[in-house]
Amino acid sequence: MGFVLTLLQVAVVLFLGYLLAHKAVPWIVVKLGRKLGFRMKATPITQKRIRRFKHIKRGYWSFVAITTLFVTSLFLEVLVNNRALVISYNGRMAFPAIAEWFDDVLFFTKITAFNKKSDFGQIGESEVDYRLFEKHSEDPSELRKEIEDRKSSLTADRAAHEASPPAADAKNFEKRKWEREGRKLDKRAAQIAQMEKNLAVFEAGDAWCIMPLYPYAPADLRHEINEPPPNHPSTSRAIPAGTDVSGRDLVPLMLYGFRLSLLFAILVAAVGYAIGVVVGGFQGYYGGWVDILSQRFVEIWGSIPFLFVIMILASLIQPTFGMLVIMLIVLRSWLGITYYVRGEFYREKAKDYVQAAIGAGVSDWKIITKHILPNSLVPVVTFAPFGIVAYISTLVSLDYLGFGLPPGTPSWGALLRQGLENVKFYPHLLVVPTLALAATLYCVVMIGEAVREAFDPKVFSRLR
Repeated sequence: MGFVLTLLQVAVVLFLGYLLAHKAVPWIVVKLGRKLGFRMKATPITQKRIRRFKHIKRGYWSFVAITTLFVTSLFLEVLVNNRALVISYNGRMAFPAIAEWFDDVLFFTKITAFNKKSDFGQIGESEVDYRLFEKHSEDPSELRKEIEDRKSSLTADRAAHEASPPAADAKNFEKRKWEREGRKLDKRAAQIAQMEKNLAVFEAGDAWCIMPLYPYAPADLRHEINEPPPNHPSTSRAIPAGTDVSGRDLVPLMLYGFRLSLLFAILVAAVGYAIGVVVGGFQGYYGGWVDILSQRFVEIWGSIPFLFVIMILASLIQPTFGMLVIMLIVLRSWLGITYYVRGEFYREKAKDYVQAAIGAGVSDWKIITKHILPNSLVPVVTFAPFGIVAYISTLVSLDYLGFGLPPGTPSWGALLRQGLENVKFYPHLLVVPTLALAATLYCVVMIGEAVREAFDPKVFSRLR
């Protein structure tokens, strides 16, 4: 019954992700574009291309799957996390998982997701153990049993302490040691008294919390398994994908790694292609010395072995996510598309409609952006999915080699390295990330193939 309920919850989450990705986001983009003064309506030929793309089922359903999963992954902090969505204790309420999500989204501000144990019926000043809080709120007898065990232990320790007081002629350090032990016992007694007060709140039903769908974070160590890591997959022990060599659960590692890899690739592709379109457009439109000098620079810059440069820089400083994005954009991602856009601008510039616009006195900027650029984006749209595949592979390769993201970051490449080192006895460390990477790359390649076929200019330019 629990497994079926979990499947239903996952299905609901994915359905909401689909609605957000394919209904809400397009509607918001269209409305925002119209507010900014853009004509948010596809041309007839673009509409034909979109219809053709939807008719290519392998690419269209791959697009639906990837976009739904990616948009859903943007909310992982409230879906897969060790912090509670909502926690309430004796009238005090907090939303730690939601606060963490907002803190990540609103990176320019600081929204604390930290809640002290002492504020929510636990002993200590560190962060609340939310899973233990949920366990005690659902079954207060567990907390009562823990209190009774502590009382029994305290009684035995106090009896032993009072039975062995220091002699009258004992040295001062022995007397001080005995007094310190007594104070520790008094502190334990005060903690037990506080736990009994907390127990009354739990038994009265004034303590409750709602945990995320999967209540473990990527950094969580599964110590409760009581076996040395890595651990094989086991649904009975609540580790469906197993654990890594540190004892971290592979499910949150894979999900957060998916978001990180795809977000990295999209950022690099989007910014890099934007720069490449600008550079290639100016080369193709102005030509002459502008084209010659800039093209020589592109060729020289493209001859730099970017992978070795990144490896050298990563050996000197530990790169962050943003630093890797910037390095890959500067060193590589904008170069390749410049050749295609440059060629498209040369081809379009020679056509009659551009010459008519020049003759009519239209400004260069308007000719470039309003006339030539919309007719030169076919290679950009076609190559973008394959660029995303390349950048996902680049990040995984750098992490695998140890020159990527900092240790501890959810990374498919780091898991593949662990899998290779433990493939004989723990093959799940290699199989799980390999399947995830292969499925993701396959879907993106299918999208690229469908886009290339749908945007093929020959389909809509044949004489009939």
